[in-house]
Amino acid sequence: MSMQVTCHTGGRTFSLANPVMSAPGGVGNVVEFRHLTDLTKLGAVIPNSLMNQDGAPSAATKFCCADAGFISAYGANNISLQNFIDEQMPLLPDGPKLIVDLKARTMAEMAEMAALAAKTKRIDCIEINLICPYGTGEPAYYSDPDKLKRLVGGVKDVSGGKPVIAKAPGGDFSMRYMAEVLQESGIDMFVSFNCLNGCSIDIRTRTYRCGAGGGGGFFGAGIKPYALSRLREAASAFSIPVIGAGGINSAEDVIEYILAGAFAVQIGSANLKRPDFMEKLLVDLEKLMNELDIHSLDEIRGTAKVAHVDAR
Repeated sequence: MSMQVTCHTGGRTFSLANPVMSAPGGVGNVVEFRHLTDLTKLGAVIPNSLMNQDGAPSAATKFCCADAGFISAYGANNISLQNFIDEQMPLLPDGPKLIVDLKARTMAEMAEMAALAAKTKRIDCIEINLICPYGTGEPAYYSDPDKLKRLVGGVKDVSGGKPVIAKAPGGDFSMRYMAEVLQESGIDMFVSFNCLNGCSIDIRTRTYRCGAGGGGGFFGAGIKPYALSRLREAASAFSIPVIGAGGINSAEDVIEYILAGAFAVQIGSANLKRPDFMEKLLVDLEKLMNELDIHSLDEIRGTAKVAHVDAR
């Protein structure tokens, strides 16, 4: 029995020791968790989204609990990619692959950071956060096919052959459109879900609980059915590997995502409730694979089928 997962993309073979990776923002800059859980057991680690400069957070509440999940409005709280490379990355353990999720205000910024990531040996993959341009109030690049192609093309041109992943934007979007444009742009992998828009109100103070604008991204266990359906759509629309995300709280959830077509999964909100969640998840996943007589996760990927109903 093996939890290793392997895919072929961009003319190369890409493998992870197991399908479990942290989601951006789910484990801070990763180093904060190194004394709380064994990071070496993970397939990959992803720190909080990085920008080209250290952020200047507002005084607004960044995070709150909501029904069946959480709402976050981190804003420009990020450290810079250079800061991460210089100060945080040397503290990370060897073992899991390191993926950096990049947020940028312009295409030029995104390409500049991608070039820095490409020449940093310890970084294995570059993830483009499609909430871009970030924090400028301008229309998102992904809504314009020409701009989206230029964004991805600018990163691919400087990636040095490292795999480039696109992370879904927040909210709803056409999966067919995204697959067509991103694959024409040469993207290597796609993360099928990010968050939904959400807000929460304190009825005693009559104020919104989170975010400078009163809301943020909703994520957590409550969105899993929706997020799983988005993964299913992505697995059908894309011919490249897709990574599932959204509401994963158990080994059973991981198996569901892989049966729906996921190459791997990103874990976010569950880490906020239990810092050693991913380490425990891998123990549970191994037990569940033995119970279900699953010898390889690659063998069951995308094998879920609609139950036959006798019409008589």
